[in-house]
Amino acid sequence: MHAAPDVARSPHIVDGSRSVHPKGRFPAAALLIVGILSILPLLLAVVDSRSGFRLLMLSLAVYAAALLVALWFWARSLRERLVRVSTDSPLRFAPDARVRAALWFVPIAGLLPSVANIAVHAFSFPTMNSRLLDWGPYVLGLVSVVELVRQIAAVRTPLGLVVDERGLHGVRGSASVEIPWEDVDGVEPLGPHGPKLSIASAGRAPVIIDAHHLGSDPAAVAVVIAYFRDNPDQRHVLADGVTAMRTAADARQP
Repeated sequence: MHAAPDVARSPHIVDGSRSVHPKGRFPAAALLIVGILSILPLLLAVVDSRSGFRLLMLSLAVYAAALLVALWFWARSLRERLVRVSTDSPLRFAPDARVRAALWFVPIAGLLPSVANIAVHAFSFPTMNSRLLDWGPYVLGLVSVVELVRQIAAVRTPLGLVVDERGLHGVRGSASVEIPWEDVDGVEPLGPHGPKLSIASAGRAPVIIDAHHLGSDPAAVAVVIAYFRDNPDQRHVLADGVTAMRTAADARQP
């Protein structure tokens, strides 16, 4: 699946006082916890001599490591004032390519423990007798399959938030946007630290978009969308994302 290249820039259209991370700080504690979770099964695989148990622990370590890498990319892809736009037309606020890859890599890694468990029972490898080890990998595998199916089904939705002369479109994940300009009532960062974007439209509930679906500071995205909503004569520049960002940023300069 081809992904258009993107460019990250930090235009001076917001002051960056609103954090893009939940609770207003970089999720170092979450990274530490997931890191420990990836090390523990690896240590168990090293100290235990049962081949089946080792195989299961190694597969769980790989999955936990995939979660750690995905969380790291997610956290590092966002920062205050950062705007990441696709270089193809039209203007598209798109997540980092590493974050997009992680959305596929994590559920694929989640299938490994169930595959390992099947191999353990099929070849009668020695392992620990435990209901958790017997059924846990299959539960994780089922969750991973559901997530992969969801990702495949979402491919039809334009990636990221597309802003063109017709209005707002796209966003994969929990939210899907299809709003013409005449229905855009308001757009603003949501929450005390602003890690989400809220788009209010006529006759429907507000659409809430997580920052990692945009790859950008929601406060900056809100300013850009509001500019083109209020200046319809400038919407022709939306055909080129970089030009559109430059136009919106120049309009904010005194």
